[in-house]
Amino acid sequence: MWVKGDLHAHSHCCADGTLPVAEIIEKSREYCDFLAISGHSVKGEFRRIENQYQEVVEARKKFDLPIFCTGEVEFPIPRHVMFITTPDDRELELLRTLVDKYCRLSGVTGIDAAMDELRFVEKNWGENCFMIYNHPNSPDVPQEHLLTLAQSPVFRVLACVDRGERRAPQTWDIGGQWDDLLSRGFRISSRCGSDFHGHFTAGGRDYYPGEFVQDCLNVEHCDYHSILKAYRDGNFYTMCGNIIANPEFSVSSGMSIRQMHLAFDLNGEMEKVEVISEGKVVAEFTEFSDRFDQTFSVPDGKYYRVRGSGKLQKRKYTDGEFEPLFLLNPLYM
Repeated sequence: MWVKGDLHAHSHCCADGTLPVAEIIEKSREYCDFLAISGHSVKGEFRRIENQYQEVVEARKKFDLPIFCTGEVEFPIPRHVMFITTPDDRELELLRTLVDKYCRLSGVTGIDAAMDELRFVEKNWGENCFMIYNHPNSPDVPQEHLLTLAQSPVFRVLACVDRGERRAPQTWDIGGQWDDLLSRGFRISSRCGSDFHGHFTAGGRDYYPGEFVQDCLNVEHCDYHSILKAYRDGNFYTMCGNIIANPEFSVSSGMSIRQMHLAFDLNGEMEKVEVISEGKVVAEFTEFSDRFDQTFSVPDGKYYRVRGSGKLQKRKYTDGEFEPLFLLNPLYM
């Protein structure tokens, strides 16, 4: 079954947030089947994460949906990252230890320290944890660093879109950093996140989790371990504006030519869909009905991914328009 959620929302337990955890979940249940509360894990301010954790524990008693507790970590390479694990596997200990041992603001910097952090997580949490690289281009990360980090099985997900409709060229653009990683055989997925701080209706500039961007996971059960496994395995698609539903995506075995089947329901007007392999477009579509369903030939490649963009839509709370989009995470051959 398909479930929707968001892993990046800030509560009043950190400087960026405005709402209590329970209120965020109450407001977001209309859009999300699961979510994560993600404060800032910073040395000297960890008490806020402990307060967040207590609010999450209480919210789990009240609401019948998975609620992950995580925090944006100051990674040794200048970027916010989040480590996701399950409530039964020392979630608070994970955050506290990473802050104590690897916080960049404490002077722990560089690619070697970043790899030490990933090896520590792999040794102590194994397959029950993964890392998300947050924030499109904030700042840019040299490709040689991404290539080194991608060697860790903990590094599984790159951000594509977050608050303010920021779109990451490294994951959206054809032939960018993500395509380079995929061409080299690294199995990295892409996701969207609200990075919720405060809602438009209360003077903020964000949508509620799941209201504007969605991660849609294919899971057997809507529980913590199934959700975590789907993210680690790349068994999900991500979108902005809820533009599609029920995608089907498969590629037959073959030699120089393969047969691809691609299908999805449209929730809005689509402009273009592109199939990408080895950093270039190998198929493109510009005509659509309510249900897109095509089988077509594609050249041999190590991976295939699909991106689509819709016609501009009016923003819900502010002036102007936005471009809906979706990304199907790669199939590997």
